[in-house]
Amino acid sequence: MVTSSRPPANAFVASARKVYNPIGFAKGYNFVLWFIFVGALFGFGLSRTVYLDFWGVFCSQDGRQGALPGECFYYTQPGRYQIGIILHLATIVPGTVLACFQFVPFIRHKAIIFHRINGYVVILLSFAGTAGALMIARRSAGGGIDVQLLVGLLAIIFVGSLVVAIINVKRLQIEQHRAWMIRAWASGGVIITLRIGLIIGGLVVSAFGGYYYPQSCDKINYALEGQNATLSFYPECASFFSGENPDQHAIVKVNFNGDNAMEVGSAFNIVFGPVAALAIALHIFAAELYLRLTPAEHERLRNVSYQRQLEAGMKNPGRAGLTADRLGDAAKWAPASAAGDTTDGDESPKPTMELQSITYTRS
Repeated sequence: MVTSSRPPANAFVASARKVYNPIGFAKGYNFVLWFIFVGALFGFGLSRTVYLDFWGVFCSQDGRQGALPGECFYYTQPGRYQIGIILHLATIVPGTVLACFQFVPFIRHKAIIFHRINGYVVILLSFAGTAGALMIARRSAGGGIDVQLLVGLLAIIFVGSLVVAIINVKRLQIEQHRAWMIRAWASGGVIITLRIGLIIGGLVVSAFGGYYYPQSCDKINYALEGQNATLSFYPECASFFSGENPDQHAIVKVNFNGDNAMEVGSAFNIVFGPVAALAIALHIFAAELYLRLTPAEHERLRNVSYQRQLEAGMKNPGRAGLTADRLGDAAKWAPASAAGDTTDGDESPKPTMELQSITYTRS
């Protein structure tokens, strides 16, 4: 249990400390941020566990589908897309829920074995889930080039951050491991903002009107559940049913409150690209802002890294991992006088840094 050295400012803070100190937080603002963002990720993951029942819920035939309108046309056919979506759901959903436990300070400090084992499980599930997402990118949310590009971009950010985090923890560079794990799951949480943004974006473009999106007739026929309904809305699909043009597409009006499921699906499809781009940018900014606002925790963990690397006999203790002063042009880091202190970051002593003089000359 973490205790704060300063007396509580008021009765509310004193009561709140009884909640967040046992979890491992020394400062209330850290607990609030953790509760909001990790809580959102945890709640989203739990809410999606019903999708593990692929046939009964995610692609059910009673209108309760978890996929966007018409997408289960591809997912219910044996092959690449069905394998991809099942692999994605079966791994990323439990992986997301388990990842939330990695950000509980008490578990990191007092249940180290669980933290390590759970971490390996989360990594494996994350890699498999990303592979599944890449497999279905051609058909997700309309499968446009913008969708495929953004799914690939998010996969690079997510997996790349996880890989860098793994390398650092193997080198006992704990502060860099923390930073890159925060970046990884900030990008992983894009799906939450994306879901909200799809609804808002769909409503906005529908309100403005005048937007249309091409949809294949076979997908439309699946969503509208029959040839008669399909032809009543999209008579151009007649060539599809006659066999003259199996790849016939229809131009579908974008309308979130439309007359049929495909108009609603088109509203989601047309805004997916811009909404995903905004969500990725927002989450990257949020992660970097948080890391810049918590330098005390970063410095505390670097001193812990120094001590552990020193005990392990590593070269360049304190900078044995992927650090800026080892790989870049940052000034060489020096340990604080209380290196190895394991109190919470908000209670850590001020580090003493070794200053280096730099001389500039004019050419």
